[in-house]
Amino acid sequence: MFDMELYSEALEVIPEHYMLVNAMAMRIRQLQGGVEPLVNPENLSLFDIALKEIVEQKIEVKQQGNAQTLTLSNENL
Repeated sequence: MFDMELYSEALEVIPEHYMLVNAMAMRIRQLQGGVEPLVNPENLSLFDIALKEIVEQKIEVKQQGNAQTLTLSNENL
């Protein structure tokens, strides 16, 4: 399903498991909708693309109250 090593690395960036899973789900929906990946997809699954983007800090998660949003890092704007 997804690369556990990438998942472990992503947990270092977003240490809260549920926030990480929500960020992955939000990003996967964006990728399924046709948004271009911010990393080389290298035959990766959508799960792994989302994780790699988080690990490489191409996207970041912001939490405001109960709502989470994904934003691109400044270099990707």
